[in-house]
Amino acid sequence: MVKISKQKSHVKSRVSYYTKITLLGVIILLIGISGFILLIWISGFILFIEILGLLQLSLLALLIIIGLIISKYGWSKRRIWSKGAKGEKIVAKKLKKLPKKYTAIRDVKIPNLGGDIDHVVVGPTGIYVIETKNYKPTYIPDEDCWYHTSGRVSPQNPAKQVKLQASKLNDFLKPKLGKKLNKTAIFSVISPINHNLIFKNKINSYEIVYPEDLVQYLSNGRKILNSSEVKEVIKILAKYGNVS
Repeated sequence: MVKISKQKSHVKSRVSYYTKITLLGVIILLIGISGFILLIWISGFILFIEILGLLQLSLLALLIIIGLIISKYGWSKRRIWSKGAKGEKIVAKKLKKLPKKYTAIRDVKIPNLGGDIDHVVVGPTGIYVIETKNYKPTYIPDEDCWYHTSGRVSPQNPAKQVKLQASKLNDFLKPKLGKKLNKTAIFSVISPINHNLIFKNKINSYEIVYPEDLVQYLSNGRKILNSSEVKEVIKILAKYGNVS
């Protein structure tokens, strides 16, 4: 059975963070609404206006507006990150079907990366950096960036992201292994959840593999790492990906 890390991912941490932001906004909103209802109930609307005045009414209205803005912002961000978490869960489930010689490590947080790697798979055929994307719009992937169907360059750039992650991982492993790691041993892979890509140009610097095809892609390559090298890499990454 392939080992899967249970460490809380960066994506899940962001979901949790924006859930708290949403709840904060809802609390502020409810405080503002409750203030209006309570004071109207106690004093009656006319007396309520006379007692509070425009300043107090404005403060309560401002509280409601702030609550609405914060809760809407938090909820919209939470939806985006939740899609990412769902995508990672789908890929993790597929990776459980890998042969015993492969180990999948989730949420690898190596130093100086500025985030985490969704999955690193280590096995006889190499080391695979897998970036999961759960994008809804249709994109045209290219070597160094992704395009919208209109031809506009997308601000979302998984191509640059996954290649940077692979480069950082290579730089991280070299001194740890005590020898130069062959760059051909590390592969950059983007695994999109939705089948909404339009392929126009051949891509050489990374692979695009849908989740349902990952096991076949990862396990059918040419053997380039021996068993001791595989174990050594797993031992190093276990400290940063919490393999259990």
